[in-house]
Amino acid sequence: MTLIFLGLLILLIGFVVRSTLGKPNLFLKVIIHMLGGIVGLWLFDFLLSILGFAIPINLFTIILVGFLGFPGVVALGVLQFLGI
Repeated sequence: MTLIFLGLLILLIGFVVRSTLGKPNLFLKVIIHMLGGIVGLWLFDFLLSILGFAIPINLFTIILVGFLGFPGVVALGVLQFLGI
């Protein structure tokens, strides 16, 4: 699973570089937003696991942060801390 998220991080970096070099279209912006949320979920879950907490990563969580982006990851982290 970690290799999948690592591959998505590399793909995200490639899309951001592509967006920086030229004029990004709407599709590229949406893909960057979605990948940013998914990769952010993975990184945030990794940092929380160091503290002993974890966000359950399942298909629903991945789809949710894909739509919400990184703010969705932060919101899930706060809900996890509150025990909801």
